[in-house]
Amino acid sequence: MISFRVVTNLDEAEKLWRQFSFNQTLFDTWEFRYCFYKYFNYPIKFIVGVNEQGEDIGLLPLQQNIEKSYLEFFGGSWMEDNKVYTSNEHLADIPLYFQQINEPAHLIGINGQDEFSKGLPLDDYKYVLDLTHYSSYWDYITEKFNKKSQQTFKRKFKKIEELNPVIILNQDHDLDKLIEFNLKTFGQDSSFHAPFRKEIYRDFLSLPFNKHMLSFRINEEIQAVCLNIEYRGTLFYLNAGANNTDIPNLGSYAIMKAIEHGINNKLQLFDALMISYNWKERWHFDKIPFTKFNFQFQEAAIS
Repeated sequence: MISFRVVTNLDEAEKLWRQFSFNQTLFDTWEFRYCFYKYFNYPIKFIVGVNEQGEDIGLLPLQQNIEKSYLEFFGGSWMEDNKVYTSNEHLADIPLYFQQINEPAHLIGINGQDEFSKGLPLDDYKYVLDLTHYSSYWDYITEKFNKKSQQTFKRKFKKIEELNPVIILNQDHDLDKLIEFNLKTFGQDSSFHAPFRKEIYRDFLSLPFNKHMLSFRINEEIQAVCLNIEYRGTLFYLNAGANNTDIPNLGSYAIMKAIEHGINNKLQLFDALMISYNWKERWHFDKIPFTKFNFQFQEAAIS
């Protein structure tokens, strides 16, 4: 038998998170999610499973999005690798956590390994690249792309390398250039138009994990910046910005060099996060399906 209680206190929620989180990916860390949470300060609603002995045995970490009037995962809509945190012996109880939801909920990016979570409707895909058998990004291109595409990459990147780009590591103030270039390239589609997104990214620089921000200096100016964070052998690609107007294909080159940076640092995986954005699929990354759970919620209601 299992019963449930709801935790709304942030301090208790943090203790529960640290107790139950698997700490397998960057999204499993309290520190990363708190970068998002603290600016919105939405009400916490952590659903906690309790066994017959009164012991906490699992956690479904939610918050109330007061602007959109629905429950979402702790940290908000940008979060991935969401799940019920519980031990293998309690996987069969996971549907019961979702049954406790009695108000509109829009829970996305679910990566649970139990049958219930895997059987939910498809949300989207996460895109990753195994780095362990490459010695350079050219090895990756050679394996994943046909001859024509290989020649295209070689021709485009040769022009960039003729400019003698210098890569500088972790020059924090270059985050402003990343944001500037990203806004220029993507316009209104840039994620930096989202509330507090610039502040959140600045907080990323202070996370207690190894950051790998690559700045590309060409002609004595920073022309591209790529922000990545390392966690447990994985390089998480968070965002990039490049002066593609003056230096065509520089954005693609920066991501390829980030992949190579991961290889050179003996990391196992390059995690390009969810949603293809018209390039991850074409780059032949491995796809991991993530699911979603909606309760009294219509997709069309998202604004």
